[in-house]
Amino acid sequence: MEIYNQIAKLVKENQSFVLATIVKTEGSVPGKIGFKLLYQSTGKISGTVGGGALEKDVITECEKRWMNNISGTKEYLLTDKPSASRKTEDITVVPMMCEGRVWIYFEVFQMSPTVYIFGGGHVGQALSYFLAKLNFRIVLIDNRPEFANIERNPYAHQIVLEDYLRFCQEFQPSPQSFVVVVTHDHQFDYEIVKIIYSRQLNVNYVGVIASTSKAKQLKKQLLSEMGQMFNPENLYTPIGLDLGGSTESDIALSIAAEIQAVFHKKNLVHLRQMGE
Repeated sequence: MEIYNQIAKLVKENQSFVLATIVKTEGSVPGKIGFKLLYQSTGKISGTVGGGALEKDVITECEKRWMNNISGTKEYLLTDKPSASRKTEDITVVPMMCEGRVWIYFEVFQMSPTVYIFGGGHVGQALSYFLAKLNFRIVLIDNRPEFANIERNPYAHQIVLEDYLRFCQEFQPSPQSFVVVVTHDHQFDYEIVKIIYSRQLNVNYVGVIASTSKAKQLKKQLLSEMGQMFNPENLYTPIGLDLGGSTESDIALSIAAEIQAVFHKKNLVHLRQMGE
């Protein structure tokens, strides 16, 4: 049960890993069907598929499959006979005295891309609802206790009650992350975006809610204050796709659709292009 507890912990913490499981055996082999080895992205190993040269090869295979995000089954021939010391496309020969075969299924679990939502008001709440249906991990940040709670924002995976700017100075998003800025104050919005670009955080997307005129003003001010440190390539403001509608749910749906489009590298009409 220990390995399942570790898997549950890794999933909860949004950590990537590979689970290698013996699914079939023939002849004399060191492991039995159901034996499992857990490979974490940090290199930590738990469990076993029987040890020895087989386990060493399985660990190497886990690392390769984690890097390439490829799940699948691999067959191993365990023998110390020189005539069988070959490696084919379908079978890997492992120099062991066992004289048997092992089939191992490698299951790759990758981290879900994280969306940091600054602002837990109506748009932030609705956006969390839509993103929760997709393969995104939601971190919601708000400086107001009445919004930074599970009752108001039940779809967020993590809720942070903290000063926006302090959090923005300290968080370490991965390059695959998305940032959505929909706070209750335009000054907060501007300062958050300014810190993100001043720290040169390599995130996938920075979306800021704004009208066309305010979006132009925001870009102009950032360029004036930051110069070359500000690269608007990943800045999306006005935020969202041009889907129509003006309610909080309409806006949130257009933002979720834009995030999905950027994640899958789809070339669609973004609202930020409407004022260009």
